[in-house]
Amino acid sequence: MHAQALLTPANASSQRRTLATLGALVLGAHLWLLMAPGAGIWRLQPESQKLGPLQTRVLSSGVSQTTPQSPASEQTKPPALQKPRAPASAAPASSAGMSAVASEVLPAPEENPSPPNSDQAAAALPSSPNKLPQTEAIPLLQEKTAAPVVSVPPASNALTAKVGDFPPNIQINYKLTGQERGLTYHAFGSLKWQTQSTPSTPKTYEAELRVRAFLVGNRVWRSVGTLTESGLAPLRYSDSWRGERAAHFEAEQKKISFSGNAPSIELQSGAQDQVSLFIQMAAAVSAKNFKLGSELNVQTATARDAVNWTLTYKSDDLIEVNGNRLETQRWVCLPRGKFDSQIEMWLSNAHGGMPVRIKITQVSGNFIDMEMRDTENLAALPS
Repeated sequence: MHAQALLTPANASSQRRTLATLGALVLGAHLWLLMAPGAGIWRLQPESQKLGPLQTRVLSSGVSQTTPQSPASEQTKPPALQKPRAPASAAPASSAGMSAVASEVLPAPEENPSPPNSDQAAAALPSSPNKLPQTEAIPLLQEKTAAPVVSVPPASNALTAKVGDFPPNIQINYKLTGQERGLTYHAFGSLKWQTQSTPSTPKTYEAELRVRAFLVGNRVWRSVGTLTESGLAPLRYSDSWRGERAAHFEAEQKKISFSGNAPSIELQSGAQDQVSLFIQMAAAVSAKNFKLGSELNVQTATARDAVNWTLTYKSDDLIEVNGNRLETQRWVCLPRGKFDSQIEMWLSNAHGGMPVRIKITQVSGNFIDMEMRDTENLAALPS
């Protein structure tokens, strides 16, 4: 009886710990679902493509641990099954290891098959599945996703704009609807554009795209640079969420350098980043009479790399905003590779060519759709 009485508090304490653990797991699952879209919101170019190689590098521990054990596991199978199943016995074990570690390390893994050479890439990694060294990941990603060398597009097909064509200082507020793994979620976003009012040369500009989600907080993409005779010339582009990554446009050295030990890339004439691109497009569309089917080429940088985009004028669409119908031009950047996303933007001349809708669709079917709610006039930047 005394022994039973002594064990009762311990059992109660164990039950409380178990309940607390289950509660934490449930809360963590909900947070993961909310954070997953935020982590991949800008998978609108090589980011989505990179997740394939990124997963296999993270999951190397699962491969290295299961592969040596596969012969032993085969010995326990009946002789009749051993011959036909032996050559492929390691594949299911590797896949199981990948799924387990991917859900633990990556906030929003892509639903795409791993590259054929995933086993060879994984074998060279450390055994710890919980930490991915940045110095190891970046070179592999660059090697996997490096775009072929593309020459600078001719001036007639380049994305250019004049200083006087840019919209006034403005902020567009969006309502955001997204879908991730069948789950629909809602958030808010804004695109801010400001420049100096003085006639100084060159003028400084700031452009910022911000997304706000419940329990996740803000993710901010920011572009800072100057206005030139050909339009925007970014100096620094940053992506801030759980830390910051940045790209630096070094005109004198003719290169774009990146944080995180990513290799530099040659800077092409008229290069933009993922935020300044919207503003440069706004100025070009508001000042020029493009024909349906027109294409514009521009080198576009993320915080990790830079590749050439081709934007195509697809259609003229009417969009309803707060009961008002807006005439827009729909421009599309189609996927270049198997894992790239499709980007669509609806540009309104009534708003200085600024995008009143932005939609990014991944190959898995997941998407984010930002539609304008209203606008705010902003003051000029201080001189």
